[in-house]
Amino acid sequence: MEMTVITKQLGMLAIMMLLGFIGVKTKYLKPELKDSISKIILNITLPLLNLTAISSQELHTEMLVNAGIIAALAVVAMAVMLLVGFLWAKIFRLKPATMVMHSCMSASGNVVFLGYPLATALFGPEGFFYAVVYALVNEFLVWTLGLFVITKTTTGNAKAGLKNLVNANTISLVVAVLMLIFKLRLPSVLHEPFATVGSMTTSLSMLFIGITLATINLKGLYKRFSIFTVVLFKMILIPFAVIALLSPLPLNKILFGVLVLQMAMPGQSVLTIIANEYNADYQYATECIFITTVCCLATLPLVYWFMSLFV
Repeated sequence: MEMTVITKQLGMLAIMMLLGFIGVKTKYLKPELKDSISKIILNITLPLLNLTAISSQELHTEMLVNAGIIAALAVVAMAVMLLVGFLWAKIFRLKPATMVMHSCMSASGNVVFLGYPLATALFGPEGFFYAVVYALVNEFLVWTLGLFVITKTTTGNAKAGLKNLVNANTISLVVAVLMLIFKLRLPSVLHEPFATVGSMTTSLSMLFIGITLATINLKGLYKRFSIFTVVLFKMILIPFAVIALLSPLPLNKILFGVLVLQMAMPGQSVLTIIANEYNADYQYATECIFITTVCCLATLPLVYWFMSLFV
């Protein structure tokens, strides 16, 4: 069942990317369309996805404690993965605009588009809740620290990075968390259309990646050895280490499973859009998404199997 869920979700994402790729190659779509799509995602669909997915959850005492635990572990895990990514970027002597994307890709994963459906299918509603908490930390770090580092690197101006911290996505995350804490709900007349538009984020992001892939040379992908370090460390070795270190602790099994799988997700597709918007190396980011997404077809089942040996 686990293998079926993983391969089904990955297959759906691949088909969406293929549509954008074929559209450009057959000239039904123009490559410039990716710029408009990225603006729609950043300013409309993703903020609405954040708002509706997080604010609609229900909090209970035990789950609230577990939420704090997984949030703390997520921060530590992402910090370690960011450091590992930065060190490998230094070893490969990547250019600044490429280095910053390699580091961010090493720390942040596709925890929403792939993580949510996997967590729900494998662990039920409670698993989905913990996946949302991990994603909240992931998204907050991407849209604050990640965005700051990217803009500072590409502009050389720290003030430019600070200015971009206030955006539609950070605002939506703050509002969603406040609504969750105070048990506020959007009226259905707003929630339903907001959620519907927000759900477009997955398909639009995959189309964006497919369109971008159609504009770059994929023949040399196998030479991108630096990207394969993301696969090796972020998607295999670090999750393995976390399983070995945390399995003796009396953690909630669902929490533990969600944490490990979220860490092992392929690169976060939204980073390609951020790279495109803020003049970082979006082609490298897109190649990283392509390689890590293909490889996760093998690595996610491998990580799940290894985890099942301990819990």
